[in-house]
Amino acid sequence: TFADMLVAPLSDVARRCKLSPQDAKVIYDRLLKECPMTKMINLKELKQPLDQQFSTGDDVLDRALGGGIRTGMVWELAGESSAGKTQLALQTSLTVQLPSSLGGISGSACYLTTSSKIPTTRLKQIAATHPILSQNVHVGLQNVHTLSISTVLILENILTNVLPNFIQQKATSSHPIKLVVIDALTELFNSGVKPSKATMIARAKDLHLIASALHTAASKYNIAILVLNEVRDRFEHSPLPTSGSSASESAGDKRYHELSQWFGTADSVPGENTKEASLGLVWANHLNVRIMLTKTGRRRYLSDKELPSNKAKRAKLDDSASSQQRQSPENDYVDEQQTTLIRRLSVVFSSVAPKISLDYIVTKAGVSVLADD
Repeated sequence: TFADMLVAPLSDVARRCKLSPQDAKVIYDRLLKECPMTKMINLKELKQPLDQQFSTGDDVLDRALGGGIRTGMVWELAGESSAGKTQLALQTSLTVQLPSSLGGISGSACYLTTSSKIPTTRLKQIAATHPILSQNVHVGLQNVHTLSISTVLILENILTNVLPNFIQQKATSSHPIKLVVIDALTELFNSGVKPSKATMIARAKDLHLIASALHTAASKYNIAILVLNEVRDRFEHSPLPTSGSSASESAGDKRYHELSQWFGTADSVPGENTKEASLGLVWANHLNVRIMLTKTGRRRYLSDKELPSNKAKRAKLDDSASSQQRQSPENDYVDEQQTTLIRRLSVVFSSVAPKISLDYIVTKAGVSVLADD
């Protein structure tokens, strides 16, 4: 073809076409002259929309992330159950709706769930109690669109066919789609089947297709993608076996274990590195940002200014970050006699911000990061 002749070596063209090198060079030069010249443009002339940023609802977290959640990127929240992944995802589904004067981009969210329905009661609670969200009448459930997904194939179809059409339909509305949340991707790969080489290859292909579709949507429609991921236990490796294929396999596992500290886990407080993000290196290579959320087991007394809205004596805290109600109403409140469960947030890697680790709490108003002393 025409393209093949332009990129193939002249010697190959001459041999395949049974021409002399001189004749092949004449044909090659003629083809170049017939090709239209590509115009060089500067960035001011580029019509591609610039990336946008919207607040997470917490100023300290925004600064840690390089200004907030940026569009055109694939973000990941990884953490164990009740670490606060869904809490932060719900919070950003609301903050994206805020006007630019309050840190939002007047967008809406598409929230895809895999194992359970979106907790609308908790979503309403955050919208009603967050100090910024509660003051804006345009923020609410009407701008959060949700869909339940049960299999990998359904997700791939949603990302390649349904989602692009829906984004285009909402593009001219007052709140176009600016955030897509998947809660949680790992659930679709927990089949219970014993892993084998064939299943691992199939999973890698599926992850690549999903990631490619997410990046295409993020860049084409200038939206932010937020994927929730689970974690698995991370163990120290025993000495290598001495013979056979087991030796090479174990050596590979040991090498992966050594490298995973740079992309799969965090180590800012004791015990944080006992967990690592699931889905392996194939998935990690497709991410722009990975954030780890960890339950540390630590508790401490909070000062007035550390509690949201500065209501230290009667601030409700959700220590479990779940939708279950406490049996005793007295436990709903934190005062000077109570300690608060502290969790840890770590930016494992990011293309827009440096690595950082911060403490945070989950409150009635959402996720609140504690500033360093």
